[in-house]
Amino acid sequence: MRALNEWQPSHVAVAFDTPSPTFRHERFPAYKAQRPPTPLELRGQFDRVKELMATFSVPIYELPGYEADDVIGTLCRQAEAAHVPTVILTGDRDTFQLISPLIRVDLASSERDRRIVDEEELAARYGGLTAEQQPDYKALVGDKSDNIPGIPGVGDKTATTLLTNYSTLEGIYENLEQITQKRVQNNLATNRDEAFEYRFLTTIKCDSPTTLDLDACKFGDYERSDVVALMTALEFHSIVGRVPSPDAPWATASDSAGHAPVPAAAASDVAMDYDYRVVDTPPDLDAMIAAIRDAGSFAFDTEASGTDPMSAELAGLSFSIEGGQSWYVPVGHKSGQQLPLDEVMAAVRPLFTGEGLKRAAHNANYDLTLLSNYGVDPYQVVDHDTMIAAHLLGNGRVGLKPLALSILGREMTEITELIGKGARQITFNEVEITDGAPYAAADADCTLRLRRHFDPPLAAQGLVDLFADVELPLVPVLVEMQRAGVRLDAGILHEMSRDLHEQLEQIQAELFNSIGHSVNINSPKQLSDLLFGELGLPKSRRTRSGFSTDANALEALKGLHPAVDKILDYRQVSKLKSTYVDALPEMVNSVTGRIHTSYHQTGSATGRVSSSDPNLQNIPVRTELGRQVRRAFVADSGCQLLSADYSQIELRVLAHMSQDPSLLEAFRRGEDIHAATASQMFSVAINDVDAEQRRIAKVLNFGVIYGLGPYGISQQTGFSREEGRHFIDTYLSRYPGINGYLESVKERTRNVMYAETLLGRRRYLPDIQSTNHNTRAAAERMAINMPIQGTAADIMKIAMINVRARMIKEQMRSSMILQVHDELVFEVPDDEMDVMTELVTDEMPAAMDLDVTLRVDVKSGYSWGDF
Repeated sequence: MRALNEWQPSHVAVAFDTPSPTFRHERFPAYKAQRPPTPLELRGQFDRVKELMATFSVPIYELPGYEADDVIGTLCRQAEAAHVPTVILTGDRDTFQLISPLIRVDLASSERDRRIVDEEELAARYGGLTAEQQPDYKALVGDKSDNIPGIPGVGDKTATTLLTNYSTLEGIYENLEQITQKRVQNNLATNRDEAFEYRFLTTIKCDSPTTLDLDACKFGDYERSDVVALMTALEFHSIVGRVPSPDAPWATASDSAGHAPVPAAAASDVAMDYDYRVVDTPPDLDAMIAAIRDAGSFAFDTEASGTDPMSAELAGLSFSIEGGQSWYVPVGHKSGQQLPLDEVMAAVRPLFTGEGLKRAAHNANYDLTLLSNYGVDPYQVVDHDTMIAAHLLGNGRVGLKPLALSILGREMTEITELIGKGARQITFNEVEITDGAPYAAADADCTLRLRRHFDPPLAAQGLVDLFADVELPLVPVLVEMQRAGVRLDAGILHEMSRDLHEQLEQIQAELFNSIGHSVNINSPKQLSDLLFGELGLPKSRRTRSGFSTDANALEALKGLHPAVDKILDYRQVSKLKSTYVDALPEMVNSVTGRIHTSYHQTGSATGRVSSSDPNLQNIPVRTELGRQVRRAFVADSGCQLLSADYSQIELRVLAHMSQDPSLLEAFRRGEDIHAATASQMFSVAINDVDAEQRRIAKVLNFGVIYGLGPYGISQQTGFSREEGRHFIDTYLSRYPGINGYLESVKERTRNVMYAETLLGRRRYLPDIQSTNHNTRAAAERMAINMPIQGTAADIMKIAMINVRARMIKEQMRSSMILQVHDELVFEVPDDEMDVMTELVTDEMPAAMDLDVTLRVDVKSGYSWGDF
């Protein structure tokens, strides 16, 4: 795609090697003999590349007995004879010998490492040597990639000098006596036959028996829909918009300022056969509502002035009752004919209440949070959310546009085509209604079509109950939590920011003192030079800017030099300061005076609810700095915060799923589970377990859940891998039920290629059948973790639904305001604290009936950090 856009070729051809040996192999058996066999995973991809070329109608050239370079060389020379300028796309420097006034090489080993090589660039690279001299040069210096050894003692500089003086191998050997370096002279003399043999092997054969068909190579004779269909099947969704239209292949070329305008191929997807209407008169509004009620079901979508539903203003609503038929009701555009907002909301609000209509949305959370600002009750609004359905069915990309493309075969208009990008970006309510209406109507239309597509597989995979009874009822609960928000004491964070600034300066001073000079701590290159060059610490993996100084690399170096610990301390404090301490006060809503996070039901493969803008689930809880940040989250006057935290929920789920007798009994007796495990592991009485033994047992208990192997255990305990393996073996021998469960999970996942929770939530893991050990092992760890963590997530979701239902039933004034994995936080008026405490301790343990009792720890205080 990059090459098509940049070179804008009139003709395109592609050449492939064939599996059969070439004339070079027959003449020189050691040719490329050092190369390992083509990986099995790669072999099948060549057919995919050929399939893609076929959809573009690009001719494929391949010739048994010859390499692709020979085919390319032959085609280039024939194009050159026809006065056709040619660009060779390759990562192989062998093609430099083909360069001429009409032939250039676009050399790229990666997107970043790329160079256009013409005659001038070639001469600069090789000390003035020409393309014709490249085979002679390669014969002298050798080519490791092709297993051609070259002449001993002849390197780049010597070869360049020899060819500059004598032009060719023939010239060199005719003047052998004039070479002053006796060692080089002797080696050349001894390896005369080899030198000419090596040149033969490195010379591209430009007269192979193949013929360039310029008519067949003419680019543009293809159906764009075929290319898009294949790209979609391969899940190359982000590339689809770059596929050129055959009749206007170069519409994506950059403008004079270097900015790439919108590809013509991705222009508005609205065709004449779609019945998309703008509703801007009272009779039109009445007719639309009547049609929706007659249909009995509809899909809807909202357009707004921004992506934050708590602060955005409604621009319009779209509705669809049949594929291809949609309405757009503008209410908040800056210009254009539209009905008053209050009049429209009064008319459409009844569509969102009661049980008479079926309603679908895509990402209903956003729509309902926004519509709640306009008097729409989020409860019982939707009975289908196509984004959640897509997630449950294992779709990796759950946005409306990628789903429409991959499932409906429809390439939708991107929002940036309407509002632009960067500094000139506008909001949707500034878009002209005539431009915005087709876009908005298409959203509702595609949502309706996706609903009809998803219903059968949801039923076939047994996901209807999980979808209808857990995921959909959770949507309004999350909407209420987002709208409730949490109060922030900005003064605490401002004071903390000043303290952290001083702390960072102190850490920096201590670092500089330990190394004797200053360094830019935020520069990976300077840190790499310091740690691995100046201090000589063991090198990490190599990156473009040196050796890696990421968190994993530095953790491995802890204790080897004071500078390492200071850098880690600096990064921890700096990240906390920038991510939370300084950022959170800027995120307080000016109207509510509170922080409003966004919760997502599709952000985790295991089903966990995630948080963003800001992410309140990532505030460190085990560090004093993290607890200080949490102290800034406070209750309103006359209220307290109540925390209800599931105790060791994942280990309880493991006990239930594994049915291990020892683990079940330990929970039933109410024992400290880590002490009980240590007692089993080390064969001591539970009362005699020491702190170190309990720590190891805790690592192993949670290590089992996350599928940790010996290396992972050693990383968390400080033991060697061998000791880690010993502890795992001992652990599993003491808990045979767990061992049997883990093996059965892996075996079942290998058979069906997905892991699932007790409620049937699935995570598809095709990599569990990979021939690559690391890839397969990672999938096995996910297979072990998914049923446990996913079931725990399902329990929490059910608890949230049931707790909120009780709160509504009992007309509580308390609010559920935060969810952090296993913890729920409520803002509770002082006079409701006893009732709310009793409510959560009733409902949360009853969320799912397991063979061990779910336990909830309840704490309260003025701030979140008080727990």
